Amino acid sequence: MEKIMNTDVLVAGAGGTGLAAAYAAAQQGSSVIIIEKQDKIGGNTKISSGFFAIDSQEQRDAGLKLTTKEAIAQLAEYNHFLSNGALLAKIVNTSADTLAWIEKMGMEIKLNPTSKTTQFAHRNDNYRGGSYHMYQNKEKSYQKIEETLKNIGVKFVFNTSMKDLLLENNQITGIKAEKDSQELIIKAKSVVVATGGYGGDFNKVSKTMHTNKLRKLGVPNNGEGIDAMVKAGGVDIDSHALIHASQLAKSTVTQNSSTKHLAGFSSNPLTQLLLTPQLWVNKKGVRFANEDVVYDTVEWANAAWSQGGIYFFIVDQNTLDTFTKNKNLEEVSQAGPGATTDSGDFTQLANDAVAGKTAFTGQTLDELAENAGLNKEAFKDSVTKYNLAIENKNDQEFSKSAKSLLYSIKKGPFYAFIAQATYLGTVGGVRVDEDLAVLDKELKPIPGLYTGGANAGGYYEGHSYPAFEGLASGFTWTSGRIAGTNAAIYANKIGKTNE
Repeated sequence: MEKIMNTDVLVAGAGGTGLAAAYAAAQQGSSVIIIEKQDKIGGNTKISSGFFAIDSQEQRDAGLKLTTKEAIAQLAEYNHFLSNGALLAKIVNTSADTLAWIEKMGMEIKLNPTSKTTQFAHRNDNYRGGSYHMYQNKEKSYQKIEETLKNIGVKFVFNTSMKDLLLENNQITGIKAEKDSQELIIKAKSVVVATGGYGGDFNKVSKTMHTNKLRKLGVPNNGEGIDAMVKAGGVDIDSHALIHASQLAKSTVTQNSSTKHLAGFSSNPLTQLLLTPQLWVNKKGVRFANEDVVYDTVEWANAAWSQGGIYFFIVDQNTLDTFTKNKNLEEVSQAGPGATTDSGDFTQLANDAVAGKTAFTGQTLDELAENAGLNKEAFKDSVTKYNLAIENKNDQEFSKSAKSLLYSIKKGPFYAFIAQATYLGTVGGVRVDEDLAVLDKELKPIPGLYTGGANAGGYYEGHSYPAFEGLASGFTWTSGRIAGTNAAIYANKIGKTNE
């Protein structure tokens, strides 16, 4: 039997976008229902570690003099001006106020100093490294947020999945959902779609990113929201995977990022090789990047994606012996999944990886190339050039820093370990204006329809995202707040019209 509910504003999804939208709408005096397909709030936002904001009170207290003007300029340039400038400016200019706002909701925040960034490439960049406001005591914080929303009158409906939007006379009038195998109709004057992208749909991600070699992390959102908005007339302009560092093949994943500040983690000490700038080659055996990008989560993932999302890092026996003796002189990156710093017999670990088919070995470079499926001549040429760069402390090809030119490839046996780019769901989505109203193909707002977070397009350039810490999570909360506010304003206007 069909069940019908009524509200002013319906919010689909209880991640950061949905929670912010619901709270903002309720503050405008609207009645609000928020549905969530899981039995708890948080979604993919709960995996994230921090919030991007510029000129916050926390930054001012720390003596950081950051301007939104400079941040907007840097982000626009990083995106090659492909992002929606009006939207980008509004998000950045609203970020600090939204940070204080979600603290009032119940989220505990602590600024992470630039000097303590886990992304070592950002140590001298306060805009990339000093923008990260870390979530603290996340379980307790989310409990407080839920209590805050309930106290202001927001009604939660859990274990409920959005199925479609209701559209009458070219105006959104609610949604169709499913709860416990029962159809649920929620009539609303406006809707905020905050369902979180389609990271759980591996086939769609593979099609969007043009490779099936990526590894996925996070809550499996399957694109219900974007599909419904496109069906209602929205235009998906830039949805893509949120590629985030790389992992050892078949690495173990945990979502306990609150203590590790990580999005994925492997307990294998071989991560120390993954997270140091060893020689990287693609599936042909050709070197393709300055491996120092391992110190920046986004740029590391971008380099891996450029080769189809998969590459090999190459070491010889001398390197394994050095790591076994704990005499590695390269700084081990903490970007992305982070490294396990435990000691170990790296030769045994390497051979275990070979046995598990996540690495290949050979007594000679020819044998390694054959076993790993590399082009022998191309691979040997890459090794020869790399060894010469180390010998001369001068990387003519990719400009790798001299301090990272430490480990040559000379003593067999030799090893090639598989690394894969990972993704934390998707970002980007349908075209919106700066008020987070969804636009149709004629660039006109679809009446009553708003979105944000991992469903909203125009904040990124289309296949990657700027390497500013906390950027996606900051956009999640800030866009949700803006969408919820405007959805309530619209609902109030509709209500008065219908009276």
